[in-house]
Amino acid sequence: MRYRRFSARNNKIVFRLICIFLALLIGVLLTDAKLRPAIYDLAAVEARGRAVKIINTAVENILLKSGVAYADIVTISRNESGSITGITTDIVKMNLFKSRVTNAVDDAFLQNETVTVTVPLGSATGVAFLSGCGPHIDVKMHIDSSSQSDFSNIFESAGINQTQHSVMLSLETDVVLTMSGRRITQNIKTSFCIAQTVIVGTVPNVMVE
Repeated sequence: MRYRRFSARNNKIVFRLICIFLALLIGVLLTDAKLRPAIYDLAAVEARGRAVKIINTAVENILLKSGVAYADIVTISRNESGSITGITTDIVKMNLFKSRVTNAVDDAFLQNETVTVTVPLGSATGVAFLSGCGPHIDVKMHIDSSSQSDFSNIFESAGINQTQHSVMLSLETDVVLTMSGRRITQNIKTSFCIAQTVIVGTVPNVMVE
């Protein structure tokens, strides 16, 4: 009889432990299911910041190495009286420069194809006072990129009979973040001033490339 009572008591204890374990397991799974998307979204925001930094650094390095001057890519034609008759851009040099920039950006992403970002667990809960608090979770992700660029010309008034001409490089990069089987695409658009000068005189309405 004592053995039976002891066995029944043990069975109840084991049953209660199993119930507690299952409850904890379900709680962990539900919490994980709720927090994981938020963690990935926060990681994607952090990774976007890293991607912008990679792009800016790559373009800045090309600008420093190339030393492009306004006169290298833009020619201002004037007549005998000094009036501006035309503004011409050297499309060959500009295309070569554009190609160097896009290749440099893509190469920079290849060198940083795997990054690890840290996300505070408190920020993933969505509770304001927990933002930035709690243990930090490392999220490892793979980065792929594809870039394309183009030039644009901006003319702005710089005073009486003066026009500021800026040659801008617009860069658009599609960054694909892959983490634990989930893919997030980020479209990053940036622009850089390649060359700039102030033109004295009336600027014609038509530019020749």
